[in-house]
Amino acid sequence: MNAKIFLVDDELVAELPGYERLSHPDAVSLADLLWKRGVKASEVQMLDWHEDADHAPTSGQKIAVYQRLRLLEQSKD
Repeated sequence: MNAKIFLVDDELVAELPGYERLSHPDAVSLADLLWKRGVKASEVQMLDWHEDADHAPTSGQKIAVYQRLRLLEQSKD
């Protein structure tokens, strides 16, 4: 299941197939919500600042989401 993540105000929003949206101001908490929906790190796309600087997640937010999802994937094994 693919998810595209972007910023709306100070909140991270993940758009899933079927126009479902998850949101949270904390990157790790958003990653936990994505994991509960079955989203893996390889299925996440982040809006790039070259596309839209106002809505692109920060580097730290990107790292936090990917790191948390990879940690959850490893703990599953």
